[in-house]
Amino acid sequence: MSAQQKLDRLTKWFDDNNIKWDKDALSIKELDGSFGIFALKDMKKSDTIVKIPKEVVLSTKTCGIANILDEANLEGGCPLALAVLYEIAQKEDSPWYGYLQALPDQGEDLPMFWKEEEKEWFRGTEMESPVYNDFNDLEDDYHELIEPLLEEYPYIFKRKEKEDPYSFDKFVKASTLISSRAFEVDAFHETALVPFADLFNHRGQGEHVHFETEFQVCEACGVLEFCEHQYFNYLEEKEDEKEGGEEGEWEDEEDVEEGDEAEEELDTELPDLEELEQKNVDFWDKEEEDEEKDCCDMVLDRDVQKGKEIFNTYGDHPNVALLSKYGFCYDNNKNDYVTIGENSIVDCCLAITLEILKAKHPKASKEELEMMAVEETRPRWELFLRHEHILCPTEGDDLEEGPDDFEDGCEDGCEEDCCGGGDHDHEGEGHEHVHDGDGGCCGGEEDEEEEGPSRPYFINSEGLFEDKVMCLLHIMFVSEAKLKKFTENIDNALEYFEELANSQGQVTKSLLDVKRKVYQACHALADFRRMEYFDDDGEWKSIEKDIEERKEIPEGSRKYYAMTLRISEKKIIDKAVKYYDEMVKGCSAPSAASSSNNKKQKRPNRSRK
Repeated sequence: MSAQQKLDRLTKWFDDNNIKWDKDALSIKELDGSFGIFALKDMKKSDTIVKIPKEVVLSTKTCGIANILDEANLEGGCPLALAVLYEIAQKEDSPWYGYLQALPDQGEDLPMFWKEEEKEWFRGTEMESPVYNDFNDLEDDYHELIEPLLEEYPYIFKRKEKEDPYSFDKFVKASTLISSRAFEVDAFHETALVPFADLFNHRGQGEHVHFETEFQVCEACGVLEFCEHQYFNYLEEKEDEKEGGEEGEWEDEEDVEEGDEAEEELDTELPDLEELEQKNVDFWDKEEEDEEKDCCDMVLDRDVQKGKEIFNTYGDHPNVALLSKYGFCYDNNKNDYVTIGENSIVDCCLAITLEILKAKHPKASKEELEMMAVEETRPRWELFLRHEHILCPTEGDDLEEGPDDFEDGCEDGCEEDCCGGGDHDHEGEGHEHVHDGDGGCCGGEEDEEEEGPSRPYFINSEGLFEDKVMCLLHIMFVSEAKLKKFTENIDNALEYFEELANSQGQVTKSLLDVKRKVYQACHALADFRRMEYFDDDGEWKSIEKDIEERKEIPEGSRKYYAMTLRISEKKIIDKAVKYYDEMVKGCSAPSAASSSNNKKQKRPNRSRK
């Protein structure tokens, strides 16, 4: 079937399913085996250009196996992947056939599918582990979660030897498709495929549209307005309040009345729908339903000129996530980062503490010094971990696609305006990408463990360590007297960081000494991480040489994207090494140190589909 035939079927399906879009304003065009949206006239910011009824989204609640998936209670993207496989297997009998037939035949060229020698290009980068983990995770999900369901319901999932619609390869394609195309719709549908919304291709910056939806709907039926489930919940809550009041009033007779109350509960029934209708509660006012149908909207963020392609954004993702999920990445991504392992920070703190102890105890043996260093650092580390949520509060405990929880404070502590990050101004480069496939599954940094020995800490795109690292290092190197105060009352630590934030003038010698050690640790950590980007000869190839080498490689090729990711991360490391080297030098003179205290660390935006 030709691309035009697929497009004709797709647009007819849009019309048949009441997806509203202005055909005088928007044009869907074929682009290298996929599609893109173009403006047929000038359009203004805030215009809603597409309205997609939620009843046509493909989710685990709307698919033909919703009951099976509900009973299975699977986590992650597996249930939606199986739902998509089931609907594809139904062919023309699926309500979504007109939509599904237009999806790309070939998936994105994701790193997890590359040859082993090509995966070596990621050695030392943030992609080094995900490039293997993504595929392994899919295998585990298929064998542990999907295959048991296929075996339990053979009459539903009809498999064939030659063309198995539920094979592992088909599951991989469906999973990557979901990862790259799905939207978070609402509390009922959760993650789902949203026809038409996924036609907009990606631009790294300067996108034109964003996805809007009313998330707070009834979790039982998906209705936006008041429904019978909410009414029943309301009655139950009122009954609970009534019973709670009675229990509080007659607390001394609770045991005596317990049996009677239980009997009354058994005799009490929720009103049925007929009874509700007698009370003029109408849940099926068709005219009102048509007027207030719940939709997913594509809304313009900026003006669009006639003839231009209209782009969406996949969110504020670092390059490792973009390449893992969508098969591309771009230069100067402001959401990019480099991680430092927890073990590296421990080792660095021990090494610096060891040098300090050597000066204090010149006659101590190596073993004695090492033991003293451990005894010195352990309580400090434990203090930080115990009070991390107080010292460095974040909007959420989970990290998605990297360090989204940077605070506006500086890199030298947890409060605002303390000892200064940097004022680098490297704007991200707008990058357009035609979405012609399935995307990734697990996605980059999401595979990094956030607990235990391998917990990552982040250096952001400006080359600055996240607040948690700076807070930890200050606790590591403050005096014993201050540490004792912190241990007695964590409010003393908060007061310390507040004073640090407000120290605009002369810096005391003791504080300068602490800051020098902190910056030395940051420089050492960045320099150590830098070594992982060395070439096969064990040397640091300059970023300029990498860029020149990339010019000889076809844009959009595997090696091109691998080099783009490496170059971006090397830029971050290079900034970090240079910045903290300057900060160490600045601590040699109080005046120089204090003059650098006003620089703020920038905070990346939260992701939005």
